[in-house]
Amino acid sequence: MAKTRSYRRIRKRTFVVTGLTLAAVLLVSGIIAVLATLQLGPEELLVLNVGEGSSRSAILGSGISLEEAESANILRDSSFEPLVFRQTLTVYSGDATTLTVSSEDASGGLYGDGFFDGAKARVLTRGPDGLVLKKTANVLHYGINRVGVFQPVILPDDSPSKTAVLALTRKDDISLAVGRRGLIVYNSSGQTPEIIESGVEVDLTGVCANDQGFLACSAAGDILQSNNGRDWSLLAIFPGIAFNSIASGPDGLFVAVGDQGALVSGKDNHVSELHSITDADLCDVVHGAAGFVAVGDSGAMISSRYGLIWLRRNLDSDTNWRVIDHRDGRYIAAGQQGKAAYSDDGEKFFWLRSEYTHDYQDVAMLSNKQWIFLNTEGEFTVSNDGGRTWLDSAIQTGMQSRVISLAGKDKILSADDQGRLGIAQLVAEITLDSALKEGQYQAGDLLFLEKTALSVPSEYLGQTSNPAGFAGPWEHFGTGTISRVADVSSPGGGEASLLIAADSNRPDSTAIASQILDLPEPAAGQRNEIYRLELWMKQSGISDRSVQVWLAAPFSQIGTTFNNVGTTWEKYSHTLIVPADMAGSTETQLRFNIAAVGGSLWIDQVSLCPVAETPEMLADSLRTRVLGIAPQFIRLGFMPIGSPIGRTASWANALGNETSYLTEKGWQSHAAGSLHAALQLTFDSGSDPWLVVDSYASQAELLNLIEYLAGPISEPFGKLRMEQGSVVPWVDRFGRILIEITDRSGVLTGDQLKVDFVDLMIDTISQSPYYRQVKGQLIFIDGMTYQAGMVLSSADFHATDLDGMVRADRALGIREAMIDYYDRIPRNPEKQIENWPELMRSAQLQPNGIWLPVLAELSTVLLADLGVQTTLSNLTYPATSGPENRQPWQVAAQISAAAARGVPLEIRGGTAEVLAYGFMSDRQLSLVLINLSDASVKCRLMTDLPFIGATLSRYDSKGQLVNLQTLKSLDSKHVILPGGVIFLVKDLSDN
Repeated sequence: MAKTRSYRRIRKRTFVVTGLTLAAVLLVSGIIAVLATLQLGPEELLVLNVGEGSSRSAILGSGISLEEAESANILRDSSFEPLVFRQTLTVYSGDATTLTVSSEDASGGLYGDGFFDGAKARVLTRGPDGLVLKKTANVLHYGINRVGVFQPVILPDDSPSKTAVLALTRKDDISLAVGRRGLIVYNSSGQTPEIIESGVEVDLTGVCANDQGFLACSAAGDILQSNNGRDWSLLAIFPGIAFNSIASGPDGLFVAVGDQGALVSGKDNHVSELHSITDADLCDVVHGAAGFVAVGDSGAMISSRYGLIWLRRNLDSDTNWRVIDHRDGRYIAAGQQGKAAYSDDGEKFFWLRSEYTHDYQDVAMLSNKQWIFLNTEGEFTVSNDGGRTWLDSAIQTGMQSRVISLAGKDKILSADDQGRLGIAQLVAEITLDSALKEGQYQAGDLLFLEKTALSVPSEYLGQTSNPAGFAGPWEHFGTGTISRVADVSSPGGGEASLLIAADSNRPDSTAIASQILDLPEPAAGQRNEIYRLELWMKQSGISDRSVQVWLAAPFSQIGTTFNNVGTTWEKYSHTLIVPADMAGSTETQLRFNIAAVGGSLWIDQVSLCPVAETPEMLADSLRTRVLGIAPQFIRLGFMPIGSPIGRTASWANALGNETSYLTEKGWQSHAAGSLHAALQLTFDSGSDPWLVVDSYASQAELLNLIEYLAGPISEPFGKLRMEQGSVVPWVDRFGRILIEITDRSGVLTGDQLKVDFVDLMIDTISQSPYYRQVKGQLIFIDGMTYQAGMVLSSADFHATDLDGMVRADRALGIREAMIDYYDRIPRNPEKQIENWPELMRSAQLQPNGIWLPVLAELSTVLLADLGVQTTLSNLTYPATSGPENRQPWQVAAQISAAAARGVPLEIRGGTAEVLAYGFMSDRQLSLVLINLSDASVKCRLMTDLPFIGATLSRYDSKGQLVNLQTLKSLDSKHVILPGGVIFLVKDLSDN
């Protein structure tokens, strides 16, 4: 039986659709190929020859520099530690107990008389072998702005004898004195004063300076002008007017005042007499922030914004005002019977002193709160705190002054009635509570002061732009008080705690401590945030032994009540579920509150953290990023040892116990200054620590640091380390510990002093009983900047910053940044260049308008000099928190840390815009291909090195991973994206 074959009908439509689809695919592929060709340009293939380098010295590697770090604790100032004030001064002279220093440096516009009384003092002196410790003591008395003995100014032989100087002024380096019979002394406070021809024979009663030059007035109605202080000409004359004073604004607008209320105003060559608003003699005029103010007899006190329209500002009608001065926004007037007044707006004046034994005749303002008054007996009265206290100087100055004026830093120029001029030093005298056993303090000694205070001292003169002033973040509501108390702290809680005390006269009254919170916004779609509250408490006199703690917004609150709070320190905790509308709202104020009812409550170590985090560690957001980078080194710049804003050894405390300090912004608190937390982050990242020692560090503090790192738990700082959770010494957990010695505070003047300080710190560490066991792990770094461009310390390496700016031409920007970096590197005559004695302490590229640094640029600055003059490079953590800046930074640091291991490879074939850097160790082989151009680049490797099997990661300019693959052939062609990077790494540990 024959089989029949079944045939299906051929459908043409199927072929047509298939054909059209195939054609479309081919067309799209063709378009992509054309676009790729256009982007790559002509068929150019860059061949990179990669081989082993000639050097066998391995580089140290690459890491990151952390200048800022965040704590997981939302609360600020959570352990209520004292404020710290630190200062370094250079000694002028002294004896066995008293040191004399610059008054301007001692005050700094911040510290008044007695501010550092009781402070800890440490004196270093320079000997034949460098810096040595000379004395440690406490300050018995701290006195500033003392007028010393006047040294005579030697006038030329042609000076008219006994011709009194009546007025003084100064502009930049030019000082002028004018006086009777047309006297003008040029360079009156200098070493070579000159007598200048004024062109008049009458008494010159006033002189002032402006941006155009100088002006003077006479008792016969003359107005004189000079562009340079040497050549004078008559600007105007007003017969019948006896001028007493003249003042000018920077723009040249001036006012002259005289007897019977005379007023003259002018600018350039236009001068006119104004209508007088008083018949009293006007004795002095000054120009300041609020315009002109003039004072005179019978209480006359008038002001004008622009010198044309004048208004009365009299305090009374009895005072005969003799002088007015201005500085830093404040006007000070003084006169007979020792009366003095001030104004901060030139309109409303307030009494400083309404009566005194002697008449004042002049005043010199050192700042808006520091003044030196001169009375008619030639004696000086000083106020260093805005008039709260007054000190009559007992120093015999050697002359009876008539007029005084500032003559540069720490100098007062004085003139008497006999035509003599004198210069006196303004000094601060600091007396210590114990004398030197032998010798005395001498010029060049360094004095370090440290004072702590639970509140802002009354002698503090600093000003702040913060509307809240210098108030801390904790506010008081209700009755009673809240205050910091010393020597009452919880275990591990530092030196102080916060006492919340209700009104003892009202048994049921409530005292509340409150702080405004700034909680981060919840994740998208998340309804609630969970926080963990922890705090230490003890109470006295609270009848029901309960304490309320709550978060409050305008229309909602959440919290808890802790019951049975004891009379000894105990730790309490509670979990708070915070609704999203409370946590993320920027329109409503969220507060943390804790209340004491009818008694006293002490609190310490208060923390409010996301439930997954702990107050002992740095914020998880930072830890996650750093752990993702896995840097070889982490420079812990955010917590320098010996910082001016931290107490001695405050780094040894647990996180949250850091010191508070004051700045122009108000009360500040260093929230991440715990060495334990910093080292734990470093260890968890698989990194080695780079510690920073600043110039306030003492020898004792350095020895304690080594004990903390390496000492047994039987020693004080070893025990402290154990209590924080690290029984094993930190040196046993790291391969290397880098110690940078630097002067971030700028207190060390002169290259030799910097060298001596570096060597002193290194010698101090080498004297530690634990140095022998750790010396192989320690690397000493000289972090100083030397003006002479030469480093002579005994440190192993020197560290320099790379600070560049992004350019439209990326290759040009990198080249400029590298040249600037090379120019900053000091020479070291004792070390050869091939030893790579330099460390790139921090590398950063500043954004330039719309241009942000891309991955290729950041990678280049890290890798370009490794193995040339640099052996280690750190990328600075970006201050900008936006992801568009952080992503390329993160990836660049990650690539560099992973690649820079071993000895550098020798690579040929690159261009100015296409760069390659490679390294090889016994464990890995790595290569980084960088494209700085705006177009994709195709390249191929030519090498005998075993790159086959390497992992290849391709990134775009923003640090996004484009693809990940295994290198299977050296013939492969690699496309490096514009501004992007290709990273190849091969594990050799199994070979």
